[in-house]
Amino acid sequence: MATRPLRITGFEGIGLAASESSDISIVEGKFVFLGTLACVESPSGKPKVLKVQTGEELVKYVTEVLESEKSSLRLAILVSASLISGLLPVFNKYYGQSSAGSKPSVSIALTVAIESFGSSALGTSEVFAFADAGYPVISPSTPQECFDYTQIACVASVVTGVPVINFFDSDNLNFGTWYPANTTEPSKCIAERFTKHRDQFLKSTGESSLTRSQEMELIMKAAYRSSTASYIGSPIAETVFVSISDYDIGVWLDNTSTGYLRIHVYRPLPTEAIIASLPKTVKRIVILEQESDLVEVHGHLYRDFEAIFKTQAFTSKFESVPIVTEVQSTYSIPIILSHPPYFFPFLENIAPLNVSSLVRLDQILGFPDKETIEY
Repeated sequence: MATRPLRITGFEGIGLAASESSDISIVEGKFVFLGTLACVESPSGKPKVLKVQTGEELVKYVTEVLESEKSSLRLAILVSASLISGLLPVFNKYYGQSSAGSKPSVSIALTVAIESFGSSALGTSEVFAFADAGYPVISPSTPQECFDYTQIACVASVVTGVPVINFFDSDNLNFGTWYPANTTEPSKCIAERFTKHRDQFLKSTGESSLTRSQEMELIMKAAYRSSTASYIGSPIAETVFVSISDYDIGVWLDNTSTGYLRIHVYRPLPTEAIIASLPKTVKRIVILEQESDLVEVHGHLYRDFEAIFKTQAFTSKFESVPIVTEVQSTYSIPIILSHPPYFFPFLENIAPLNVSSLVRLDQILGFPDKETIEY
């Protein structure tokens, strides 16, 4: 295993987490993954590192690993989104419900870097295809989370017995590489705590097994994450912002009568945690959606919340269904302007804000345009 430094960048964290949590690591030979390769490779040759340049090479190597006769192999895949389109048919063949025979004893953690290039949408269609097929999906956004979530994905793939997808906006991570992550503990510690939590849960409930949602909930707990979804903001908020991963929006919502719901595990969707986290006063939900073309087709999160609103758990807690607004925005430096609205013309005088990822919080909340401070 690679030497464990105390402070690392996000891409180094991905490599370090993979090196200690896998037997084989497949890494894309791309500039952004240089730090990843440096951490995943070691003189001992463990894990075995395979470098790929194309999607065809990736499918070839993954298929070879799946068809090998070795048992209990842990495979970590660290590539950009442009290479993963051919993996879903492979995963479905070996792990899907219609797959013939027993499932392979290979656990796969797929970490995907998506480059937004400052646009207002991520190329998430390939990733969400895995979510639609039923595979667990998680999403980090900071250097610390990239290390932690790669560990979580590796542990979850062993626990669930299916590939786990871990995606992030690499442009957002590049901005954060000046803020290194702490290398906390080996992933085996997370696995050991999960086993303890699982045994306690089964004993207390009398159940014989866990659902996929319960498995992910306990894995997040074992990784010292409070839940699969978390809420910050006013306990009586009428407007709540929702996103997958972290937009740092809490900074901008400070001292406003709004809230922010962050979804840590996107699939399986933590419906119970979402409903429990939302304040009963919510009347409007603003979804920060990473997908494009929202005018023609609603995004995944919008459709998810439509389904949540129809559940018995939701209707029993809330008297009315909130209005849902979609805002297209990546979380690579979204500009979210807070109340009061006269800050916007003030900032424009300093530096024009003409970027595709601009989010006008004052307009979303319906604040009137003002140019002066009223006391």
